[in-house]
Amino acid sequence: MVDAAALSFLDGYLYRVMVEMLRSEGTQESGLYDFYKARIEQERYALSGYDRLLLSYLSANFDNDKQKVLHAGIGVGTLTCALALAGFKVAGLERDRGRTIAASRVRSAVIERWPAIEERYQLMPGTFPTTVIGSDWIDNRTILVFTNCGSDWPEELTNSIIDLFPSFCGVVLDARLFGKVRDSEEERQALVSRIQSRGLAASPLSETHRLGAYYFHFQRQADE
Repeated sequence: MVDAAALSFLDGYLYRVMVEMLRSEGTQESGLYDFYKARIEQERYALSGYDRLLLSYLSANFDNDKQKVLHAGIGVGTLTCALALAGFKVAGLERDRGRTIAASRVRSAVIERWPAIEERYQLMPGTFPTTVIGSDWIDNRTILVFTNCGSDWPEELTNSIIDLFPSFCGVVLDARLFGKVRDSEEERQALVSRIQSRGLAASPLSETHRLGAYYFHFQRQADE
């Protein structure tokens, strides 16, 4: 686990890196787009509230010596950097070219300050599951994490992704932003039930609700 002082330092460091990217290249060319521009200019931090909550949850519930994290849809990789600093081996998937370039710059800047992260953080341009099919990232030592993936996926893709969930030691995702935006409780519960039908138990991360997020931790029933 990263202690509060180290996390605060990381947040400030990432914030300065992202501010410089925004100032030197602008909103679109930097790959930060309006999402991170708003965070930088209005909220004035790099790590979001759910970044911090997920970092705390994953650090408390998984062993960074035995388990690794596959993070799908990393954006510029703020959470991914924090997980690597916390000692996890982590792979970050990002399909958008501009965001991937931005994530690479952020990763390089963090490695300059914390060289050990280079071996722990692998950045992968591409999508889940295509990019990692046949790799050792799909196994029972991997925690699969999805953040901000409300992209109107075809139902066939969503089903194929859910079918892979039992292959992992745990899956953490936001039921509101998984495959498409689900603003109603009924829609979110339907997704949870759909995942549970694959033999997985669901545990809500209720503290994320105050952030407008609805994260759940899914795991095989036998692992409870």
